[in-house]
Amino acid sequence: MDVGCELVQVSLDGVRETHDEFRGMRCFDRVVEGIRNAAASELGVAVSMAVTRHNLGEVRQVMDLAEGLGADTFMHYNFIPVGRGEGIAEMDISPEEREDLLEALVHESRSRRMNVLSTAPQYSRVCTGHGILSMTHFDTFGAHEGLGEEIRFLAEFVGGCGAGRLYWALQPNGDLTPCVFIPIMLGNVTRDGFLDVWRDSPVLRALRDRSGFKGGCESCDHRNVCGGCRARAYGYTGDLTQSDPGCILNAAGSFNIKVNSNKTGGVPQETPLRTPHQGARGPEGRLNEVISDESR
Repeated sequence: MDVGCELVQVSLDGVRETHDEFRGMRCFDRVVEGIRNAAASELGVAVSMAVTRHNLGEVRQVMDLAEGLGADTFMHYNFIPVGRGEGIAEMDISPEEREDLLEALVHESRSRRMNVLSTAPQYSRVCTGHGILSMTHFDTFGAHEGLGEEIRFLAEFVGGCGAGRLYWALQPNGDLTPCVFIPIMLGNVTRDGFLDVWRDSPVLRALRDRSGFKGGCESCDHRNVCGGCRARAYGYTGDLTQSDPGCILNAAGSFNIKVNSNKTGGVPQETPLRTPHQGARGPEGRLNEVISDESR
């Protein structure tokens, strides 16, 4: 039966030991088998990897494995301190590590058969510095050389973080949120008009008006092609319009902050959906290399 599914995305958290340790069970072989089976079908296959201190040195190994299994896309997922992630916020990588990682992904994209993408909005800025452009984490055409200038004008309107601008999230119970990683309920499809919420939500309006952002993201030359990750800004500061503390262009030391449990700042709030976690801190320090020598 054709249900219209075109893409399967599978999470792979590192090499066997790393993946199984993080998942709390021996499932690496089954994950690999699932990727191989999906690639053998007519489905598109994306292998996603949420990069933290736990697996930062294994990025290239996971990319090699994904490509060898026939995946169409490697997707780097930015760590967001939301849900159970609030309890491991100290595993987040530093702004310097993130910048090095994004640079490494751009270089990898030049030699890989598969697409190399990232949910970090800063990836667009980094790509632009190399003469290519990746507007969003689901963009593929913009990641190829030679198209940067032609689509640069589009990035000024749709580039970077797409939460509330290009997409939003529908939860299993019908709740509508700006992004799967921003737990603010804007409405519910069982009682609210889908398009009415999309057009009229003050939260979504605030996300679309980047001139109203604060801190480094307000004045950044790359505001329109990046805008910072709004979920990270919310998770770390409690304010959707604050700067993304994971960007290297923001003030030094911005990561010495706690995950904010008072999610009331910046924009008119609707209904928070989270259980706050107190006391988790962002990362300090950095690794020597983004992709370790052992993985080469």
